[in-house]
Amino acid sequence: MNIFDSFNKSIIIGFLLKLKIYADNSLLFSMNIRKEKKSYSKKYRTWIGSSLIYRLLSYLDRALMSLEKFVFQSINKSVILSPFNKIINREKGDNGNINELLKHSIVYKFLSNYTYTDLLIFIPTAYVVVDYIVRRVSFLGPISSLWDELMLIFSFGVIVLARIFSGGRKKYNFTPMDLPIIIYIILGICHVLIKSPDLGIAIEGFRAVFQHIFWYFVATQLINSVKDSEKVMGLMTAIGLFLGLHSIYQYIAKVPMPGNWVDVGESITTRAFSIIGSPNILGVIFVLFIPIAFSMGITRKENKLRLFYLGSTLFMVAGLLLTMSRGAWLAFAFGVFIFILAFVPKLIIPFAGIVAAFILFGGTLSERLLYMLSPVYLMKSAAGGRLYRWEIGLDLWRKNKLFGLGLGRYGGAVAMNNNLTPFYLDNYYLKTLTEMGIFGIVGLGFVIICFVLFGINIIRRQKDLNTRILTIGLFSGCLGVLAQNFVENIFEVPAMIVYFWIAVALINTFAPKADTN
Repeated sequence: MNIFDSFNKSIIIGFLLKLKIYADNSLLFSMNIRKEKKSYSKKYRTWIGSSLIYRLLSYLDRALMSLEKFVFQSINKSVILSPFNKIINREKGDNGNINELLKHSIVYKFLSNYTYTDLLIFIPTAYVVVDYIVRRVSFLGPISSLWDELMLIFSFGVIVLARIFSGGRKKYNFTPMDLPIIIYIILGICHVLIKSPDLGIAIEGFRAVFQHIFWYFVATQLINSVKDSEKVMGLMTAIGLFLGLHSIYQYIAKVPMPGNWVDVGESITTRAFSIIGSPNILGVIFVLFIPIAFSMGITRKENKLRLFYLGSTLFMVAGLLLTMSRGAWLAFAFGVFIFILAFVPKLIIPFAGIVAAFILFGGTLSERLLYMLSPVYLMKSAAGGRLYRWEIGLDLWRKNKLFGLGLGRYGGAVAMNNNLTPFYLDNYYLKTLTEMGIFGIVGLGFVIICFVLFGINIIRRQKDLNTRILTIGLFSGCLGVLAQNFVENIFEVPAMIVYFWIAVALINTFAPKADTN
């Protein structure tokens, strides 16, 4: 039996796939691809066009557009509010812009290449930089822990205002991932109502898991084209380049590590952490950004841009290695494997050769990787490390199989802050299973499977090689993040949730227009 047979015969995976099949063939969630006579002429079709729920949501959206048109006309006719209409430039098209507001500004020449939607989405895209600055500027102290929430609310407010001032002409940008995410959020709300020994902690746990997922809905409304996506991918690369260069500097300067990040038996004295504060989280940022930068590099025609993106890729790879994060290395290898498998499968064998050479001749780096297989590491891990924590998590789940202990009660940041657990479980899926039981892990698994099928579907239907490569870069980076969640609580970090869901939103811009006839 090979690995694919084992995967297909897995009870949990089998259940989730059956759930997806039932959804595809149901009236509420039906999703199908209409096949034409020639395979290459298949039309891209998602459950947006055939799902009853999506049709109801579309009807609601049209009703809101009528209301927004009425509000806009009322503003135009209002004696008090009409002067403001001269200040706010009415949106045109899907993206809209407010460049008219900037014409008399001294920075207009710089900003004229960007719309307000670009500037709005650039803030969460630069999350790690913005967060670092906000937390270190004294007068911003009162909002240091709230700025991302305030920004999320502000973004939704801007989207609503943009719809109103479009005169009821701006539609909601529905995507195939809307429904799975909404279902998952509803399951989270239901779980709080069903299992919450302490309602305050349950709500705090819910916010930690679900709040930043809402950035996906913001991103899908602000990023509507491949051109918009490339701007965001460019900013991600620039941030990744800075983090890579800073990581190299830290390693050369032998900056002291602020935490106990190596075992006693290891000889490593320095691990790069840059402005992130954690080598493992810095590593997973590189796991997501490297495929994006590389895909941008090999699809650019201008030599300067190609040099920037490919050079940034090399610096980020160097930064990734210097984090000494084994989980990030393995996740990166998995992401590269997916990239090669989707792009040029023939390179799988050379890639395996490179991995083997790294393991055999990687010096200190390979020693750290191979240390995981040593009896000493396994013994220590079982005594008080990951294996020990995983076993405790599984024991607790076995006592509460269906609904778990409750959100925020074990293995994560909320539980640590409330003194309910002495450690992180270092496995986001096991943390979800422990806190939400089968109820929660099935919901999360459903979202992940929908994303994988959604991503593969879009990649398969790319007619242009460049857009295919860019989509593969985004998809493989996202899968790398999902892979690292097996050994870290990656989605406990707000920045990583935001980055992941922005990347998923970017993939959506490469989708062919759905055929809804």
